[in-house]
Amino acid sequence: MIRALHVLVLSLAAAGGPGRAGADSARVATLLSALAHTDPVICDLIGDQLGNFWMGGEPGRLGRFDDAPNVQGAKDSLAGTITDPRAVSLLVATLGAENACVRRVAAKLLGRSAVSAAVLRGLLDNPAPRIRESAAFASGVGERRETRVALEHLLADSATGPAAMAAWALGEIQDPASAPALVGAVRAASPRVRLASAWALGQFEDASFAKDVLPLLRDTDPVLRATAAEALGRMKSPRVGAALVGALNDRNDAVRRAAVRALADLHEQSAVAPLERLLLNDPDPEVQRECARALGDLHASRSLDPLARALGDPDVEVQRAAADAIGELDDVTKAPAALVRATTSPDLDLRRHATKALAHIGDLATVQALADRLGDEDKDIRLAAVEGLGEMKVEAAIPGLTRALNDRDPEVRRAAAEALGKTP
Repeated sequence: MIRALHVLVLSLAAAGGPGRAGADSARVATLLSALAHTDPVICDLIGDQLGNFWMGGEPGRLGRFDDAPNVQGAKDSLAGTITDPRAVSLLVATLGAENACVRRVAAKLLGRSAVSAAVLRGLLDNPAPRIRESAAFASGVGERRETRVALEHLLADSATGPAAMAAWALGEIQDPASAPALVGAVRAASPRVRLASAWALGQFEDASFAKDVLPLLRDTDPVLRATAAEALGRMKSPRVGAALVGALNDRNDAVRRAAVRALADLHEQSAVAPLERLLLNDPDPEVQRECARALGDLHASRSLDPLARALGDPDVEVQRAAADAIGELDDVTKAPAALVRATTSPDLDLRRHATKALAHIGDLATVQALADRLGDEDKDIRLAAVEGLGEMKVEAAIPGLTRALNDRDPEVRRAAAEALGKTP
């Protein structure tokens, strides 16, 4: 494995200096060969990151070890569009490779290349299922609308891999003309094809397809139920609220989380009470955190009490989410005692969220609590306290704001001066 990693580094350093041109055939060949001989996890990690954030580099290679090879130009080339015809031919030839990771990397690079639509369409019709699947992936990566019709045809493929990948690619391309084909595929015999088709329909964010995805909330596969919930949230249909509220009782944690997010996306006010109950009673802290965020998005003042109770949850991340959500509520004028206590928490993020929420509420009874935060070690907390005191516009805030004029941070000092200008 160490040898494979060494070869991989050399493959990145080989064949070129700085620049942003796409990789040539030599670099592509060396990369694919190195990936074929490395650990599958490392190969997959590299495949995920190809093209994500490689362009550029630190001035003077700051942050790099002194003896590290300069591979930035090579990395840039793999993030750019591959135009070398020999490199494109090599990628095409690799689409049927035995190594699934190498096949995926080749397809990803092909999708980011100058390969013609005619070549892609031919590959989508190849007798080998692996090549059809790889070509569909390349079409989705490149968002190649010219392959739409061929991808729609592939939805009925006898092999699951190509059909599911075609649905995913159509979702990436997001051409509404593909919707009828995807609606049909949502009823496919293969669960994986149904899953990919439901996800793809969600990408269109069109409420008219909600009726086609809604039945999937009752599927036996929890991954499909969760994907259906997420898709329905994106569709923004006013007719799916009740079904998603029902999904809050699903036995699977991931489905409940997806339903919570979908209800927040829909701004479904009928979900407020069920979300409050789930916030306080769900056994999964991640579901609780999603509920807190959703209640913040829904802005209902009635959620203040359950969110305040959640500040006592054993999971500090639930506490943070609850404090943050309280700051998003409308028409709250009295700060709960639990929120005031949270401003003194040893957890920095909780103190930040709680102080900002307290400042947002503007309860005159909390002037001293905010003034106490002016001595906090964290600048953001001090700034939130200053701004909150300034919005209160009361004489009791003047001593604290006056002290803040000497804060070590210039932004806090400016905010204190502005706040004093508002105070009678």
